[in-house]
Amino acid sequence: MSNVSTIDSFIKCLRSITVGIVAALGSLAPVVRAATAEPRPIEAQSPDTSITAAGDALVAEALAANLELDVSAGTVQQRLAALDQARARYLPALDLASRYTRASGGRSIDVPVGDLLNPVYATLNQLTGTAGFATIQNQQINFQRAHEQQSQLELTQPLYDARIGAGRAAAAANLDAAESGQKALAGRIERDMRQAYYRWLSARAQVDIYTETLALANENARVNDSLFSNGKITRDLVYRAEADQLEVQQALLDARNGERLAQSYVNLLRNAPFSRELPSAPVADADLARLRDALAPRSAKPELALADLQDSAVATRAELRQADATAMAAAAAEHLARAAFQPQLAFALDYGIQGEQYRFNSDEHFVLASVVLRFNLFSGGADRAGVAAARAALHAARSARALQEQQVRFQVQQALQDLEAAQASLDTAAKRADAAAAAFRIAERKRDLGQINQAEFIDARRALTDARLNLNITRFGALGDLAELQYALGTDTDRLP
Repeated sequence: MSNVSTIDSFIKCLRSITVGIVAALGSLAPVVRAATAEPRPIEAQSPDTSITAAGDALVAEALAANLELDVSAGTVQQRLAALDQARARYLPALDLASRYTRASGGRSIDVPVGDLLNPVYATLNQLTGTAGFATIQNQQINFQRAHEQQSQLELTQPLYDARIGAGRAAAAANLDAAESGQKALAGRIERDMRQAYYRWLSARAQVDIYTETLALANENARVNDSLFSNGKITRDLVYRAEADQLEVQQALLDARNGERLAQSYVNLLRNAPFSRELPSAPVADADLARLRDALAPRSAKPELALADLQDSAVATRAELRQADATAMAAAAAEHLARAAFQPQLAFALDYGIQGEQYRFNSDEHFVLASVVLRFNLFSGGADRAGVAAARAALHAARSARALQEQQVRFQVQQALQDLEAAQASLDTAAKRADAAAAAFRIAERKRDLGQINQAEFIDARRALTDARLNLNITRFGALGDLAELQYALGTDTDRLP
C-alpha cells in the first residue's frame, strides 16, 4: 500500500503542473493546480483576472511612463512649435526701433559767407555813412549732428513670398511625421510589453516545472537509497540518481535567473524598479480563443486573404503614415528651394520721430510707406544646387517608403505563418506532454518493482520534463506570435495617454 500511496502522490504532482493549460482549440481540458513547494510574492489578483487583462494593464502603464515615448512626445511638441512659427510668417511684423547718437568730428563743408558778403557790407556802410552792416565770419558746417535721435514703429506685411507657403507645408508634414512616429513607437512598445510579459509568465512556469521535477528527482534519490539499503540495487544507481538530482537543481537555478531577467525587462518597459512584482495570470479559454479569432478573416483562398490583410496593414500602419509624411516634407522642401527663383513682394510702413531732441510735434514726426520688391538675379549656382539636393532627398524618401511597405507586407506574412504554425503545434505539444506523463507513470511503477534500470527511469523523467517545457514554450510562444501579428496589422496603435 505504501508504494501505491507514493505512486498516487507522484501522479498528483504531475497533474499539478498543468495549471492554466487549456486544450489548444478545445483539445485539452482544464485542471486544478496544486501549490508549489516555494511560494512567491505576487500582486493580488481576482479569480477572474485573465492574461489579457493583466497584459492590458501593463501596456497602459508602459504607454504612460515609458521614457522613450516621453522623448518622442517632446519631438512632437517641437514640431508643433515649428509649425506655429511657420504660420506666423503670414502675419504682419511690428518692430519698435529707437536710436540716439552723439557725434564728434567727421566730414564738414566750409561756406565763405564772410568773403562773399563783407565787401558788400563795407560798401553799404560807406554809402550810408553808418556802420549798420557788421562784418561776419566764414562758416563751417558739419555733416553729422553733435547729437541726434530717431524712434520709429516699423510694420512689415509680406504680400507674396513663395517661401512662406512651402515652409508651412514642410512644417505641417514634419509634425505629421513626428505624430505618426510616436504612434508607431507606441505600437512597438505595446508589442514588446505583451511579448515580454508572456516571456516572464513562461519563465515563471518553467521555474514551477523544474521545482516539481526536482521533487521527483528527490523522491527518486530517496527511493534508490532505500532500495540500496535493502540490498536490492547497487550503489552506482544511487550515484546516478544523485547526479540527476543535481542536474535538475542547476537547471532550476538557471530558470530562476531567467525569470528575474524577464521581470526586469518588463519593468524596464514601464519605467518601474526592476524588482517590482508583476501580476500573474493563467492562460484562459478566452485567450486561446483569440488565436482562432485572429485567423477568422482568412477565407477559403489563403492567397487572397493574405493580400487583404497586407493591404489593411499598409493602410493602417503608423510607420507608413510617417514615411508618407516624410515624403511630403521632402516635397515641400523642394518647393522651398524653388522659391529662390521667384520674387518677393512686401509692404512696409514706418512711423516715428527724429531730431536733436525727443519732441512730439508736427515738425518731428515722419511717415514712410513702401512697397518692396526683391528678386535674386544670381547666386553663383547655389539655388540650383539647393533644388537638386531637395529633389534627391524627395527621391530617397519615396524609395524608403516603398521599401518600408514591402517590409510591412513581409511582416504580416511572417507573423501570420508563425501564428498558424504555433497554433498547429499546441495540440501536438499537449499530446506529447500527456504521453510523456503516462510513460513516466509506468516507468515509476517499474522502478518501484525493480523491473527497470535507473538509466531508463531517468530518460523517462527527462522526456516528461522536456515535454512540459515544450508545451510551456509553445503555449506562450503562440501568444507572443499573436501579439506580433496584431502589431504587423497595425491594430491598437492609437492608445497614447
